[in-house]
Amino acid sequence: MDSICYNGQFFKKNDFSLKINNRGFQYGDSFFETIKCYKGVPFFFEEHYFRIAASFCILKMNTPPTFSMESLQSLIQELLIKNSLNNYSARIRISFFRKAGGYYSPDYNDVNFIIESMTLNSHKYQINHPGLIAGLYKDNFLPKHTIGNIKSNNKIVNVLASIFARDMDYDDCVLINQDKCVVESISGNLFIVQNGTIKTTALEHGCVDGVLRKILLNNKNLIIEECIISISDLFNADEVFFTNVISGVRWVSSINNNNYSNDVSKKIIKLLNENYL
Repeated sequence: MDSICYNGQFFKKNDFSLKINNRGFQYGDSFFETIKCYKGVPFFFEEHYFRIAASFCILKMNTPPTFSMESLQSLIQELLIKNSLNNYSARIRISFFRKAGGYYSPDYNDVNFIIESMTLNSHKYQINHPGLIAGLYKDNFLPKHTIGNIKSNNKIVNVLASIFARDMDYDDCVLINQDKCVVESISGNLFIVQNGTIKTTALEHGCVDGVLRKILLNNKNLIIEECIISISDLFNADEVFFTNVISGVRWVSSINNNNYSNDVSKKIIKLLNENYL
């Protein structure tokens, strides 16, 4: 696991470094994508690829000329082989950043990218026991705009919420926007179950357009409402869970002394394992 891919070429980690004028470092002019793989196969790859393409468009970045779905998958698979992860469960992170040059106004819109790989314990999703103990983070708010829908590297609210969670001995935190509406967790989308209805925050309220969120919304066996979720809705829900492609579904057992069940969480995990993994 000591190799990375930079713009299609492979390097040893210890032989590679980024320059000080990297725009991701200087301005947060970058975004990233996280993909779960098993035996060299990236899960939900088409959804990941089109989210990357949408992020290029939103951030006014030029798509690399050889950046096709086939070439990206090939680079991922080659990196997994080089790092001896092609027969195991693995996590891929791809970071995209605008080419160096300029100040706030960039000289170029061309893009560089780095692909990294890390090992994972299992490719199957499992219910977490015990459930997560979460808190409500209210010190800073997520903005309501399109940039909130992409996995931008501007994650300072998530970082500060993580520090708050650590200090308060929480496993995770719920983030809210300037309207005091529930948006997502530190590291995933948020769903609640209320009177038998599954609900998740609508994109226009600032949540990440998560790949697993999209998979669940598009599954014909599930009826999920995209809507505004208030703090009162959160506290009065029957069930709360967080989602991302790496962990799957993470059941929340308690938020601010409000306790939740996990029946729907277990059903969705079963559905994902049987139909997608």
